[in-house]
Amino acid sequence: MSEKIIQDIKKFNRFYTRHMGLFNIYTDESPYSATEALILFEISNKKDCTAAYLSNYFLLDKSYISRILKHFERDGLIAKKLSELDRRIQHIELTDIGEEALKTLADKASNTVQSMIDKISEEEIEIVVESMKKIEEILYSKTQ
Repeated sequence: MSEKIIQDIKKFNRFYTRHMGLFNIYTDESPYSATEALILFEISNKKDCTAAYLSNYFLLDKSYISRILKHFERDGLIAKKLSELDRRIQHIELTDIGEEALKTLADKASNTVQSMIDKISEEEIEIVVESMKKIEEILYSKTQ
């Protein structure tokens, strides 16, 4: 792999991260970071979600996930339930408070994306979306 290709990919990643506002997309007027918002989203979408699953899915240290989950518990966002199949495993679910917090975060993220594409033509949006799908398809097939 050429160094230029690597640098071009890193440049695009920096551009996309900054342009999407990923550093502050969730944190403006919110007590939750982008990482925390993504974890809440995954908890809401994964049946029988566990801390181990989240650690593996996000490639994050188990102790970091543990600290985030403790924060969520203190804020009343999640509840843990013992697995009926294996009492050593705790499944994580969003509470009503967690669902509301996630909705607020998701709405803010949607508004950010909407404002980002407001000045782009429908044709260009189609190109961007198709390009994103292609990038995801190629990268996903090689990393799974």
